[in-house]
Amino acid sequence: MVTTGKSPYHRERENKRMKKLAALFALLLLASSACTPNVKPQNTPEPTAEITAAPTDVPTEAPTAAPTDVPTEAPTAAPVFPTPGGMGNLLNGEAVLPDGMKYFVLDGESGIRYVYDRFGELVTTFRATASFNCWSNSPGIYGEYGVPYGYCIKRGEPMPENCITFANRVFEFKKIWEDEEGYSDFSEYYGFVLTAMWDERLERRITFEPNGPIGLGASGGVLPVDGRIIVIASRVSEENGEQLSVTEGKVLDENGEYIGEFDPAPFGGFDKIEGVLGKKYLLVNAGVEQHPMESGDWGSYMKYDIYTLSGECVMTDCWASAYAWGRFHYWDGLGRGFLYADHCVTRSGEVLDGELNTLFTLEEGTDLHNTDIMSFEQTSILHEFYNCPYKVVQNGVYAGVKDEKGNWVFRIYDPRLANDSQGVSEGFDELHD
Repeated sequence: MVTTGKSPYHRERENKRMKKLAALFALLLLASSACTPNVKPQNTPEPTAEITAAPTDVPTEAPTAAPTDVPTEAPTAAPVFPTPGGMGNLLNGEAVLPDGMKYFVLDGESGIRYVYDRFGELVTTFRATASFNCWSNSPGIYGEYGVPYGYCIKRGEPMPENCITFANRVFEFKKIWEDEEGYSDFSEYYGFVLTAMWDERLERRITFEPNGPIGLGASGGVLPVDGRIIVIASRVSEENGEQLSVTEGKVLDENGEYIGEFDPAPFGGFDKIEGVLGKKYLLVNAGVEQHPMESGDWGSYMKYDIYTLSGECVMTDCWASAYAWGRFHYWDGLGRGFLYADHCVTRSGEVLDGELNTLFTLEEGTDLHNTDIMSFEQTSILHEFYNCPYKVVQNGVYAGVKDEKGNWVFRIYDPRLANDSQGVSEGFDELHD
């Protein structure tokens, strides 16, 4: 009998054989793929177009964020720095200086000085270095005739270097060297001579012509009194082979013309004359008695008798400050050291002005050692702070003027701290002119 198929036994064996071959073939394929490099196919399928969502007619409401357990920290605010307040004139355009004061001066960089009027407007600048001469060497408040750093604000120009300021007047002097031609006659005055003087308004320079300079000496002095100029000079005179110190005096008028010799006899001699009170009287030494209202071992007031230029004693028992600003000195402290005072005080405590008018009377128990009877008028009108309780402040970030209560009335940033002085210097000549 012919059989058309395989028996179940043979079929089972055939299936097992085929499964073994399939497993072997699969292992060969895995081994082959592990050894074959991964090569990117060259024919990359085209990317499918990106599907853009169509916009909705009404915006979808944003989901509300679920609250967190800890609140989110608020953003840090920008720091707020203190502001300086108003700058410049702080009185709404009103004057920042009292009556009688016309200018105030501030220091800048590189020797630049700024001059403002009493309303705080910059009127001019000038360059000057501080020096130990007769002029003021600091910023400050000035009147019409102020001369800060030797620069005359009224005239708009520097004053001569070799000057003496005393009793609100200006006198020029010179040191004459022995070999200087034409001045041999002044060798006995140690070479010091007066060459000119200025009137009270600083408008006219008066030379001592035609007679030329006037001998001054190493311990000379000048006293403007009652429309006259008294020049007291020291010189060396040789007699019988000995050198003697001689003091002499000359009287000039306000034009510098010689009137005659000065006689010191009515005042007790040259050494008794120690200064001038106001514009009318001479201060004559009256002893070393201390004022009864002044405590301490050393008095700051000296006792004087008051004389007219004609030699009449009009008042006794008066005291004036020995430390008043006005002293007659020149050339490294040489000079007679005359005192200029606008006030004096009597034994009973009456304070008098330069015309001998009573201003006020000191209260009982007042200690003159700790009391200043002098007003700001005691200082020279050529210098700062004359008749003014206001003050210039320039010692920090700001500079300007404070009133008598310490309040700013004018304030700017301190010009000495600026870095733009080049710009100021470029416009200096134009502003100065």
